[in-house]
Amino acid sequence: MLETLQISLLWLARRVWLSLPLLVTIAVMLITMAPANLFRGLAPAPDLVLVSVFFWAIYAPGFLPAWAVFLVGLTQDFATGGPIGFWALTYLIAYGFTLSQRVFLSGRSGPGVWIGFAIVAAATSVVVWVLGSITYARWLPAGHVLYQAVVSVIFYPLVAQLLLRLRRTLTTAREAI
Repeated sequence: MLETLQISLLWLARRVWLSLPLLVTIAVMLITMAPANLFRGLAPAPDLVLVSVFFWAIYAPGFLPAWAVFLVGLTQDFATGGPIGFWALTYLIAYGFTLSQRVFLSGRSGPGVWIGFAIVAAATSVVVWVLGSITYARWLPAGHVLYQAVVSVIFYPLVAQLLLRLRRTLTTAREAI
């Protein structure tokens, strides 16, 4: 009986350990949604979920698979009170595009990946603007969405370094390309 309990606890601990990228992404999402007024209202909060989705799609998609990205998006949909599926679809589009460019991006240096993230952030902001305009049946102002993409690109190197440390903690094995 004790051996079965130990095996069960080890199995559970391993599952929690391997789900850290998902848990960290959800925690970051909830933290950035808190009304903290970080930049005194001058700039929007960066889309750290997009940074996380981009990072894990390139460096370790096995740790944050598509179903987890969908779950993060749905969590954000429910937490913000927005249309159900809006962020889930947006993050899945960004994840799928990044996965399709994974071979190209994974061999790049830091600035090369940063430029890749800038492209994904710009494309995602256009997707958010178009989906939002369709959802609310009117043209929404695009400035705020594009400004958030710029702030996200600025914050990417710092957040990517933290996520890289988490990835190195989870495994030292190289991801197969």
